[in-house]
Amino acid sequence: MSDALKNGDYKIPVTLKGGSGRAGIASPAPVHVEDKKTTAEITWSSEHYDYMKVDGKKYLKTNKSGNSRFEIPIKDISKPVEVIGDTTAMSKPYQIEYTITFDTAKAERVGGSSVNVKYIAIPVMIACFVVGLVIGIKASRHKKKAVEPYE
Repeated sequence: MSDALKNGDYKIPVTLKGGSGRAGIASPAPVHVEDKKTTAEITWSSEHYDYMKVDGKKYLKTNKSGNSRFEIPIKDISKPVEVIGDTTAMSKPYQIEYTITFDTAKAERVGGSSVNVKYIAIPVMIACFVVGLVIGIKASRHKKKAVEPYE
């Protein structure tokens, strides 16, 4: 289930089976988990895929140029995912069945979750403001002492 991974962003090695064996997908694949929902970014080795189907639902590619890229939902990342890729590389479009398998044992977390960033960024911003304020006050006092005439 998606909750096998905590909220955050990951790079997970993937394997692809099916088709003629000429097409491939980029590995590791970026995976995003939030609120028990998992989304994977699948990038094909070809620019000729115009859509993918996952659980009967059609997903269009997310880029305009380069190798075809898709963001697809993953119900249970611990199990192989059956997908259909529609390729236009031949004389007419063909829907080809593939199986994508994620090696979650080798999942590598990237960056931090947005929740952690909030808890770190706000105190750092406050600390920077306070330090700037203290430096400004000290500089102001120093300037006043230097400008006052001696009696």
